[in-house]
Amino acid sequence: MAWLRREDLEDQELRSLSRFASKSRELGSRRLPEREDPLRTAFQRDRDRIIHCTAFRRLQHKTQVLAAYEGDHYRSRMVHSLEVSQMSRNVASCLRLNRDLAEVVALTHDLGHPPFGHSGEEALHELMAGHGGFRHNAQGSRIVDLLEDRYGTGLGLNLCIATRRSLLKGKVPQGFPISSDLRPEEPLPLEAQVVDHCDKIAYLSHDLDDALRAGIVDSTEVGQLTLWNEAEQRIDEPIRSRVISELTALMIHDLVRATDRAWNNERTAGSARIHHGDSMQVKIEQLHRFLREQFYLSERVLEVMHAGRERIARVFIRMLGEPSSMPEAVVQRIPAQGLHRTVCDYVAGMTDRFLLSMG
Repeated sequence: MAWLRREDLEDQELRSLSRFASKSRELGSRRLPEREDPLRTAFQRDRDRIIHCTAFRRLQHKTQVLAAYEGDHYRSRMVHSLEVSQMSRNVASCLRLNRDLAEVVALTHDLGHPPFGHSGEEALHELMAGHGGFRHNAQGSRIVDLLEDRYGTGLGLNLCIATRRSLLKGKVPQGFPISSDLRPEEPLPLEAQVVDHCDKIAYLSHDLDDALRAGIVDSTEVGQLTLWNEAEQRIDEPIRSRVISELTALMIHDLVRATDRAWNNERTAGSARIHHGDSMQVKIEQLHRFLREQFYLSERVLEVMHAGRERIARVFIRMLGEPSSMPEAVVQRIPAQGLHRTVCDYVAGMTDRFLLSMG
């Protein structure tokens, strides 16, 4: 037989992946049992479900740092998620981890972001004080477990347990409603750790690229960055896109090498972790501080984020007073989910431009 069946792919995982890797045959169980796909592993099916869901499509009109309406060439949440996915898949492959799990977690990791980025997240967390708070990672879990109910089962996309568990990075606010079978304190698969690091690599390098493109950061200012200087020395001409590419490669290559060196002394998956070398970590922290001071807290960015935050608050409060103005399918969730959580789910799912159209 020339073509590969799902069983063949699962056998390949068992033979070729690291002892620390997640295996789809072992971690592909779902809350609602389904007939196995003849061609795709459990993680590959999860990836496809994410790509085809409504919440993923909305990411193309959600802010990364610069508002989505400011220009066609700045990163949106969807572009960022795709970049994280590409990096995560490559890093997982190099470390012989499960690249399919890394890919689906990367595509899903920002699914719960509200409009206007972290400012929108902070606004919703304040508005939900006393009602379970808000955090985009926990909201992503809520989306795939409940809100994206494409099959009418009440179980969302019915993703497998390893994928669902990988979305709960960071602290879940006290009282935030997540599925009862998920425990935030459980250790994450190493593939989820890969995504965490690739997420940071992607937003540091590509936010810097957007900051330069927008003229918020001057090309002479980046000369103070050690990583920028090292990247420039690796190329023939100091073209911005080439320097950004080399800067990204420096961080990725260090992540793979440092992790691989550490794993030579590890015996169990519980003690293994994904990490940079000490020297690279110092350079990354320098870059992060630079972006925070020169870009994230710049007047241009803060002005747009502040306006978006105020608009979220106005729309949220209006929906609380006029719940019937929401779509009927949303209103029907109020008895089970409560008014505040239902309004929060609705506003968090909005794109920037839909929120702006609400007046």
